[in-house]
Amino acid sequence: MLRKWLDVEGPVMGFLGRTGQLIELSALWLLGCLPVITAGTSTAALYYAVVKSVRRSRGKAAGEFWRCFKANLGRGMLAWLPILAVAVLLVLDVRILQAQQRSVYTGVVIVMAALLAGVTVYLGPALSRFSVQVTQVWRLAFAMALRSWYWTAAILVGAGFIGAVQFYVLPVPTIFILPGAGCLAASFAIERTLRLYMPPKAEDDDAWYYDS
Repeated sequence: MLRKWLDVEGPVMGFLGRTGQLIELSALWLLGCLPVITAGTSTAALYYAVVKSVRRSRGKAAGEFWRCFKANLGRGMLAWLPILAVAVLLVLDVRILQAQQRSVYTGVVIVMAALLAGVTVYLGPALSRFSVQVTQVWRLAFAMALRSWYWTAAILVGAGFIGAVQFYVLPVPTIFILPGAGCLAASFAIERTLRLYMPPKAEDDDAWYYDS
């Protein structure tokens, strides 16, 4: 029994292999986010590689990451620019409203920030899965965030928990595992929503994203 568990194809080695892939992809994601403007592209590449390589065992993790990164570099930056701009405006609005003690308007800004965060959840996956224009990517992300609002809320709560662990509990050790692990956990919910917008699978279609 123990020998079977420790076999190259056994569950222990499989777990260690996937953990190594998640660490590798987390490091690549952090590297891709360093210019800030490419954070959207890096997130799309992370999601693509996690689902394709870690979950579906198709291709090598690093290779799939960079393949998606290069393919979506321009679209990713264009899609990410509005998020950066709106995020900066929302932070400034909150500070101004708090200084003026306008709690009602502060609540409105917080709701808008939550909606923006929800759209951001699906922006990377939509970029990685659909070859459409940036405006259509935004429409898809917005529609998916609202249509699957319960999954969106769950993912945002999970992301908040991961962020708290990252910054307040174990900032150094977890920075190279939590991005990939969090993406893997979220992908089980996100894939359910993405499939609602994918065309039906053709009989001779062997595309990896149709794998169960």
